[in-house]
Amino acid sequence: MPRVSKARKVSSKKKELFIDDFYSAITSFKDKYEVQSFFEDMLTTEEKLMLAKRFQVAMMLKLNYLWSEITDRVKVTTSTVAQVAQRIKRYKGGLLTVAQRIISFKEKKLNQWQKHKKEKYSDLGAEMVKAGLGILIQNKQRIRKKKSITS
Repeated sequence: MPRVSKARKVSSKKKELFIDDFYSAITSFKDKYEVQSFFEDMLTTEEKLMLAKRFQVAMMLKLNYLWSEITDRVKVTTSTVAQVAQRIKRYKGGLLTVAQRIISFKEKKLNQWQKHKKEKYSDLGAEMVKAGLGILIQNKQRIRKKKSITS
C-alpha cells in the first residue's frame, strides 16, 4: 500500500479532518454497489486485495484456524497473520466485530441454502414417489388392456 509522504507533513488537525471525512464517506454508502464503486475508484487492485486478505485473515482467526492453515489458504506471510492478530487484540474491536458480523451472515446464508436444499429435495422426493406411482399405475393399466385384448 502506498505510504504517506513524510516530506509533505499534514498537521494533526487536518489529518483528523481528512480521516473523519473518509469515515463519513464510508458510513454514507447506500448499498454494496456504491461501496464497490467507491473502492474501485479509490484503490488499486493490489490495495483492494491486500485489504481483503487482511479481512479474510481476521475472519479465519476468529474461527480459530491455525496460522499455517491461514497462510496456505489466503497466501499471506506469518508476519501478516501476526499483524492482524495483534490488531485484533490491541485495538477497539472494530475488525473483530465486522468479521463476526460477516461470519454470522455467511452462516445464516449457508443454513438457508441447506434448508432450501432439503425442502427442494424433499419435495422432489415426494414428486418422484408420486411420479413413480403414476408410472406403476400406467404400466398396470397397459398390462390389463393387453390381457383384455388378448383374452
